[in-house]
Amino acid sequence: MFCSIYLLIKNNLYNILYLIINKIYWSYTINTQLVIFDLDGTLCDTFDDIYLSLKHSLDNFNVFTPSLNEVKSFIGDGLALLIERTLNVTNQAYLKNDILASFMQYYKEHCTDSTLLFPGMENVLKELYKKNVYMAVVSNKAYHLVDIIIKELDLYDYFKFVYGGDSFDEKKPSAKPLLNIINSLSVIPDNSFMIGDSDNDVLAGAAAGMKTIYCSYGYSPLKKSTSDYIVDNPLDILNFIR
Repeated sequence: MFCSIYLLIKNNLYNILYLIINKIYWSYTINTQLVIFDLDGTLCDTFDDIYLSLKHSLDNFNVFTPSLNEVKSFIGDGLALLIERTLNVTNQAYLKNDILASFMQYYKEHCTDSTLLFPGMENVLKELYKKNVYMAVVSNKAYHLVDIIIKELDLYDYFKFVYGGDSFDEKKPSAKPLLNIINSLSVIPDNSFMIGDSDNDVLAGAAAGMKTIYCSYGYSPLKKSTSDYIVDNPLDILNFIR
């Protein structure tokens, strides 16, 4: 009996040690394979176009526009929730559908008026591209709007995949969009990074088994998650990706 228990423990310890050593080996011998970026507040500074489009739509319905910081804190869960949160401030939620329709029409025509890559981000993309690192964009914004921005900024050559919040039946913080990319490229999650400026990004990345980088220069402070790394500007990303 004691021999059986001993062999059982020995085999289990062997399996556990093998898994630990295997994970350490691969994490140190394989360079970064995949980096997935959020869009708003991470890859691009889209805030001015969002805010001015929101203000335009609210003005049309004589609705007060919340402060810049308030609106900034509403970003990250898609534009419908942006409108909903804005109207919760003014207790006019009954106008949601009308204002959302107005906003979407106006923003579609003006979503690249002022939107640009954050300073230094172009260098990050070029460096990762040079290193043959796969890159993708996963946003909670509707795909057709993400597509307009990526095309207008001439960024498609960098990315293997570009997805919006309606590309799958689940969006961040679900790991589903990220896992779809990981499986499509046959990469190791632990050698991949999710980079974003919100809890949704960090939670999705962690759930997918990826390393996470939080962009403190973005729009949303972390409240429900803890990232593996924090960067104060885009160029700092290169300190963690080999």
